[in-house]
Amino acid sequence: MKHILILQTKLCITALVFTLFLSSLTYSQSPKYELRAVWISAASGDWPKSTDAAEQKRTLIEIFDVLKKNNFNTVFFQVRPRGNVLYRSALEPWASQLTGELGKDPGYDPLAFAVEEAHQRGLELHAWFNVVKVWGTDILPQHRQHITRAHREWVRRYENEWWVDMGIPAAREYAEDLVKELVSAYDIDGIHFDYLRYPSITFDDWGSFSKWSDGVERAEWRRNNITAFVRNCYDDIKKIKPWIKVGSAPLGIYQSINGGHSTFNGYSGVFQDSRRWLREGIHDYVAPQVYWSIGEQNNPNDPDFFLLSNDWVQENNRRHVYIGIGAYRENIQGEIREQVKMTRIEGAQGQAFFRYENLSTILRSLGEVYNYPALVPAMPWKDSIPPPAPQDVTVTMLNGIPSITWKAPDASSEKPFWYVVYRSSAGNIDTRKAEQILAVIPASRLTYRDEAANGKEYYYTITAVDRAGNESSSAGKRPTELKTLFSRYAAPEKQLRLMQHVQNPANGRTYISFELPQRMFVTLTLRFATAQRETVILEQKKDAGIHIVAIDTKKFPPGTVECRLKGGETTISRIMEMK
Repeated sequence: MKHILILQTKLCITALVFTLFLSSLTYSQSPKYELRAVWISAASGDWPKSTDAAEQKRTLIEIFDVLKKNNFNTVFFQVRPRGNVLYRSALEPWASQLTGELGKDPGYDPLAFAVEEAHQRGLELHAWFNVVKVWGTDILPQHRQHITRAHREWVRRYENEWWVDMGIPAAREYAEDLVKELVSAYDIDGIHFDYLRYPSITFDDWGSFSKWSDGVERAEWRRNNITAFVRNCYDDIKKIKPWIKVGSAPLGIYQSINGGHSTFNGYSGVFQDSRRWLREGIHDYVAPQVYWSIGEQNNPNDPDFFLLSNDWVQENNRRHVYIGIGAYRENIQGEIREQVKMTRIEGAQGQAFFRYENLSTILRSLGEVYNYPALVPAMPWKDSIPPPAPQDVTVTMLNGIPSITWKAPDASSEKPFWYVVYRSSAGNIDTRKAEQILAVIPASRLTYRDEAANGKEYYYTITAVDRAGNESSSAGKRPTELKTLFSRYAAPEKQLRLMQHVQNPANGRTYISFELPQRMFVTLTLRFATAQRETVILEQKKDAGIHIVAIDTKKFPPGTVECRLKGGETTISRIMEMK
């Protein structure tokens, strides 16, 4: 087997790599929180495969149904393949993939349709947006609105393809306007940038460099151009719709490391400083294209999947890393499960597969690694306060099928975006376990029919989830048990919870939130890495529910701090950073 090659590596981390890999072979239980995404490519032919609108809708629904059935929770849906779009835009023409003709209206809005159908199935949709590569053949398109015609001065030919010169300020502003148009008009969950880079070192941008570099070294100037676009887009999106997640798919090698050598790397090869975006907080996630197999590097074109993915996770800067897996490569298809298991052991927040058509033929090979649903991991830096729990859960039998209904939380509170239905054959439902997730449904629905119950007796409960991924406690008070044939509602045992902190630089305060299962005496303390003593923040009796404590950040030194919450006989802690 290929993974045995790890034994032969001369690297100093050999023993650790092999030990973790052996552990991964038995790590089959699905985590409750894990992004599971797939790229759906218009440019490569995943969808659409027909120019008929009705057939396009049917096949897209089929794709989403397949992904839902196999416990995926996110799609990277391509909306801008090559300077053309799959949504209504005042700036760029309709993609030719829709009708066979560039600029021709398909008669419906594919992105609006995709968003609606994805959300109905509990899938997040991130708009996959190719930024710099805007045409893929030597012959330029004829449509006057295409960027290569409308702004010929902004594009450069490179190896029979056309790329935008990101050193031209007006060209960057145009791309930023496209992003603002897209974000403003559609209820997408994220925007996913690709080709967010230069094609190579030899790209012909001498004219713009001479005019706008202002004395900065050329390589750094190029990196700054890409980063300026990212920074401006992140700021714009945060103002328009702050819940939208911003990420990208950088090259799988950021810079060469032992076990991952290549001159075609992100930082110096294509001037893509993706880790700076994480450090600056202008990205919420990256999905690096680690499209290689497991094992020792035999040549510069065969780096080690384990070492590269581990390098990304270790440099996450407290943002999410979803490892991109090359399902299109035959030598990787046989080790898909092992790669997923490795990413979990390394601490990645999920996986993304390139691309749907290749993945669809090998879904069975995922086997037990995706045997249960998973929720998209929360992004506490966007929002760390969970929504209130749903109320008044009831279970009734309709034609022998359990029907679970509930009421939305108080309208004055934060609105949920999803509801999660949990089911267990035991009376005590443990909402920490992925195997007890029955369904994730949009917040527009307040009922769920469990058609898979098959006459068995089950207990149910409901939680609410907001757009940042924060999950409420389980549904409120326990109602009187219903005299149904097979099913009833059970309120699971609540537990002490300490949530992620939120800092507000504007007022110099840090907010710490926690949840109590019942009225109890609690102690909240901080212990700084630079001090041996604990500082008591709170020491009093509190009612059941969610509580938020505000502390004056200016009174404490910056650095790492352990936040510790004690309630009853239970003590939990969380590491946080004070700035």
